[in-house]
Amino acid sequence: MTAGVLLIGFQDQDNLGLRYLLSSVRHAGFRGEIVTYTADPAPICEMVARLEPDVVGFSLIFQYMAPEFGRVIEALRAAGCRAHITIGGHYPSFDYGEVLQRIAGADSVVRFEGEATLVELMERLASGRDWRDILGIAYRRGAEIAANPLRPAIDDLDSLPEPERGDIDYRSRDLSTASLLGSRGCPWNCSFCSIRPFYEAQGGRLRRLRAPRAVAEEMRRIHVERGARIFLFQDDDFLATGARARDWASALADEILRAGLGNRVAFKISCRSDEVKAPVIEQLVAAGLTHVYMGVESGDAEGLRHMNKMLKPAQHLVAGDVLRAVDLSFDFGFMLLEPYSTLESALTNVDFLDAFVGDGWSVANFCRTLPYAGTPLKAQLEVDGRLKGTPFEPDYDFLDPRLDRFYDWMLATFRQRNFSNTGLCHILRALVFEAHLKLPGYRSFAALDRAYTHSLAARCNGYALNTLRSALDYCARTPAERIEIDRGYLADLTAHELAEERKLTAQVLAFFVSVRQRSGRASEFAGSFENSWTAAPRDIEAAVPIN
Repeated sequence: MTAGVLLIGFQDQDNLGLRYLLSSVRHAGFRGEIVTYTADPAPICEMVARLEPDVVGFSLIFQYMAPEFGRVIEALRAAGCRAHITIGGHYPSFDYGEVLQRIAGADSVVRFEGEATLVELMERLASGRDWRDILGIAYRRGAEIAANPLRPAIDDLDSLPEPERGDIDYRSRDLSTASLLGSRGCPWNCSFCSIRPFYEAQGGRLRRLRAPRAVAEEMRRIHVERGARIFLFQDDDFLATGARARDWASALADEILRAGLGNRVAFKISCRSDEVKAPVIEQLVAAGLTHVYMGVESGDAEGLRHMNKMLKPAQHLVAGDVLRAVDLSFDFGFMLLEPYSTLESALTNVDFLDAFVGDGWSVANFCRTLPYAGTPLKAQLEVDGRLKGTPFEPDYDFLDPRLDRFYDWMLATFRQRNFSNTGLCHILRALVFEAHLKLPGYRSFAALDRAYTHSLAARCNGYALNTLRSALDYCARTPAERIEIDRGYLADLTAHELAEERKLTAQVLAFFVSVRQRSGRASEFAGSFENSWTAAPRDIEAAVPIN
């Protein structure tokens, strides 16, 4: 029997990282399967016992979940698993020593881009050769942790076999949604993000582009053969690298039309707000663009400077106007608080959100910045002596202790609204998306239904922003040691916000069901949330981007 690998990870939005790995090992002649990660190790242990893989690979996307992954790996070893266990992903690529020291059952870490490294690991193990000199591998060497030199980045992304999708039935999904990758990498150096350091480590171009014709052809096959009609481009920044990226996006739009998909599919992209330019957006709309996710992050000029975003708040507003003009829905990332925030900058951010989406065109979501491994922010906080917490769960205190109390209150008050897959923001984003969805054969929202959708979003935003303003005002005039979040004024604010949230959630759900019933579609739409197009992070705070 040929050697085999079992890849374990979350399956949200197809998890193209795992699927590129799977197609690479199968293309090299090895067996391979994917299983969805669960905190309960029993199903994973049963799968490993049944398949008897030579390698078990874990995709560790979220840094804070490393301890949980460690417990599952410990259970695998206790159940008798003798396979080589390796871990890959953003966090272990940067912090491989900590991962190997704390997760004793893991044999190695595959660092950064893993396709060629995993294939070589399979080849070495299958032939009985030593694997410890493989480029891109970290491992234990006695009491020490060794890390081999990194292998060069994959320059030609089209040389990779397309991600394996044989086990996915897109037709069974609500609105039949598939994920796709047109590029890897990002040239920007935002302080909170690890994407540039991740791809920069192996050298080569900071953003590598696939051939537009190859991307369009992959879309065509997935549509024709597997029934997908909506495509989520998982590119870190679809329009990064200026004129080069705009020319590439323009060529891709032409190829999508040339492939006969212009009136058959819709797609979503992610980009920075200052990259939203009317000419290229209009061309992409003609090819099927229906939704944009923007990296807004802050509406405070000083906050944007701390984040090294290299843009001004006014550019966010301009981008929103461009997208409204072509009738596109959009979502955006937003960090109300970052390590150098003040009460004044937090209030500026609240006022910005009101100006940006007070009309309910999009849903106001917000979190704070966390210093994840590999980010310039983590390095800066270490230099400043402000980094606290654990390697798996890094943290910091704000410079103003009143903001620490405000943040504790904010998280307790808005946790369900902002971060749950059954929360108001997640449901309402799905509703706004469908209100603007342009897809042949899909019955569009009537004008009155769309207007009501935006009025619901405006109320959602308004309640939250007014609550935030009131809390910030209270914290600004109260000494830190007297700020209490579970009694008194802040507790009353929380109770009011949660009561309004419950009423509004019931209204949104009832309206969503009504619209679907009137359009002849199923009223059950849990699938929409499970396969979200809105990039809602599983993490309760700022998430490391998925690659």
